[in-house]
Amino acid sequence: MQRDDLAIFPNTPQIQCLFNPSGLHPMTAFVARSCYKYNQLQRNKQQRIVIQHIPQKQRQNEQRQISLPKAMQAIKKQQLESLRRASQQKDGTLSLVFSDVKQEELILQKIDKYQYLQYKLQTSNDDLVEEKRVNVNEQKKSNTKMKNVIEIDKTKTILQNILGGMQQKVDEVAHENHMRIMGMQIKSFKLQEQQSIRSKAMSQEKDRETSKSFAEKRDLYSRSVQKKRHQSPQNKMKNISQQNMKINNNFRFSLTDYSQLSREQLFQLKLLNYHYMIFIVSSQSNFYVQPSETITEFKFKVGKGNNSLLIKELFKSRWWWNLNQEADNKELNFIWTQIKVPQFMNLQEWSKDPFITRQKSLSQTSADLKKTKGQKSPKSIKRDQKFGQYEDPLQKLIVEQDLIQLKSIEKSIQSFLKYAEKKDLRLIDNVNKIHNHIERNYHLGNKKAMFHNMKKYYELIKQELFRHLPMTFHVSGVKDKSYQQFMEYYKQKKGNNIWIIKPGEFTNRGNGIIVCQTLADIHKIVSKKQMHSNGKPFTYLIQKYIEKPFLYNKRKFDIRCYFLITQLNNIIRAYWYEEGYIRTSSEEFDIKDVSNQYVHLTNDAIQKYSEAYGKYENGNKLSFAEFQRYLDKWHTNEHLNFYKDLYPQLKMITLNAIKSVYHKIEPYKRNYNFEIFGLDFMIDEKFQPYLIEINTNPCLELSSPLLGRIIPAMVENAFRLSIDTLIPPPEQSIWPPNKKHLLFYDNMLENNRFQLIFDEREDAYELKLLYSNQINDDQIDEMDEEEEEYQSDDD
Repeated sequence: MQRDDLAIFPNTPQIQCLFNPSGLHPMTAFVARSCYKYNQLQRNKQQRIVIQHIPQKQRQNEQRQISLPKAMQAIKKQQLESLRRASQQKDGTLSLVFSDVKQEELILQKIDKYQYLQYKLQTSNDDLVEEKRVNVNEQKKSNTKMKNVIEIDKTKTILQNILGGMQQKVDEVAHENHMRIMGMQIKSFKLQEQQSIRSKAMSQEKDRETSKSFAEKRDLYSRSVQKKRHQSPQNKMKNISQQNMKINNNFRFSLTDYSQLSREQLFQLKLLNYHYMIFIVSSQSNFYVQPSETITEFKFKVGKGNNSLLIKELFKSRWWWNLNQEADNKELNFIWTQIKVPQFMNLQEWSKDPFITRQKSLSQTSADLKKTKGQKSPKSIKRDQKFGQYEDPLQKLIVEQDLIQLKSIEKSIQSFLKYAEKKDLRLIDNVNKIHNHIERNYHLGNKKAMFHNMKKYYELIKQELFRHLPMTFHVSGVKDKSYQQFMEYYKQKKGNNIWIIKPGEFTNRGNGIIVCQTLADIHKIVSKKQMHSNGKPFTYLIQKYIEKPFLYNKRKFDIRCYFLITQLNNIIRAYWYEEGYIRTSSEEFDIKDVSNQYVHLTNDAIQKYSEAYGKYENGNKLSFAEFQRYLDKWHTNEHLNFYKDLYPQLKMITLNAIKSVYHKIEPYKRNYNFEIFGLDFMIDEKFQPYLIEINTNPCLELSSPLLGRIIPAMVENAFRLSIDTLIPPPEQSIWPPNKKHLLFYDNMLENNRFQLIFDEREDAYELKLLYSNQINDDQIDEMDEEEEEYQSDDD
């Protein structure tokens, strides 16, 4: 028998057959055995058919002349002998063990004899039929038992062979790189062979990736061609702007460009983009915090209520922060609560520019103003696109004069440090205390404070306040001068004279609001002498009810928007969030039924108790896009456009509200704070918006799928502009491997939805001139801050 005749794979020299008990080629033996089995099965079928037609009297008896146990013992001995011979083979790189062909033929012969015995038993006399049948059944049972024994023996021999092959030592001189497993000798590849295989695999992978990228480009091209065929002129203009955005590589994330990067390279690139965005934001507040090169433990605490679970969930991706609900204020680095914690804010650092210095600068004499009247501050240049759309997301976060430099800067920590030194930015090493509330935020969140501040600001800019706010009177009783002015206005007003009464203090989420239809009802409420727990009397806001509101499917609605104020490194900045939603009422609007709160008040805290809550919209919430589709369908003649006609006005009213309180909030400029505010707007039948209120503790409950998309993204964007700029993610070398998947794999700048609308460096000079010679003597400045912890489900 030649060695070449036994080769299983002639073209593979590493794998060769070295042991075969038959004198034939392995493939020839396999075909012979298969044919024999097939022919035997066909003969058995024919014999069974013949037996069924032979009369029982003509059948002959024949006794069993074979002992199966002895045959099985012989087979077992032959198998063990063949395995022993296979284990002694030392030549070659790989040995395969095959079962003996003679052994299989013996088994087949025993089976044939058993079937022949069965045939003889069926041809016996009628008297012995029953007895023979019992014997046949017993033989069947014994046969199955023997088959099980054979299978068990085979399993045992295989396991013993594995253990023996693993434990058997090979000659170290001739087979130093061999290992014997299950009768096989496995030889390790040489280094050159491994390198060639790896290079071949890499080339094949590159070919596949290039083919994929080519297919993607081809699909994109075919889609663009199809779109161009069906495009209108307006859509073509939109696509041109989108193409310009795609050309900008400062913020776009291309799967085609990054497809060849490894997972570690992709992580480093995304982390660098994250640091780049943080550097952009912090540089606009004249400071920079270098990413830490050591693991530092930062502690934070989250107060109960108002979906505190959302805040905890967002912090899970910031693994360098540790939640500690039991820590003392001195140990905490950040606190998120529904109301301010004065004990924590007193531990914060104070600015070197206190409120007294700022107040003196705002009360300059007329002589000082004359000296600076003809001068223009270099930072007083207004941005033309403050209320428009931005092709480059960088324009949302920075002033125009810094755009070119920051856009061209190299993305590296070294480049960021060089820029900070060049611009004399403050390098902050340690930030101890951060709070999610700014000091004296009640100037915006308190209804009466907001009204007085905006009233003063609109008087100074010589604009009509009640074009943006409903007609409002703040009264403390029936003898108040403001109440007398209200009486005169009420008598002059014709037609429906419906007013809404709001508490001046301790109100949020629709609490204490009453809709009044007669003067007697208003007089009855205002004439009550009530005192707060602090000894101060109740005050009221008498506000004109919008009797002809713009309706959505015959139901009243309001618009919820958000903005963010940051006080970082003594610089106050405000950002408008691009996305909001619409809150609808549960029942159709009826001006005659003023007692039904489910008709007139759209607060979710009230509407959720209505039986029709969620009947028309999921959670009574509506997106801006859905509202625009409603306008396009049912108000085609008016050509109303939410984004062009209404949206810029909402941003302008918000900016005016921020400017009206700039000189009052954060009087000592504690480092470092931020706050998210919620605004509520309403629209009348002329599509004119009115600011209803500003909330310092906007609801973050995810009561609908729409809010589940908007609110978490809004809070996450706010954290990136505030907390992450002060305590950025650590340097890439100290990231634990099991934490790298927590990095935000999204486009930081592109997905940022906050737009800068107020920058102290730009707008403070204008306000400084506006409020010069103004004495802050109104009652709001001396008012004690009055807040309450708004109830919400505990987490």
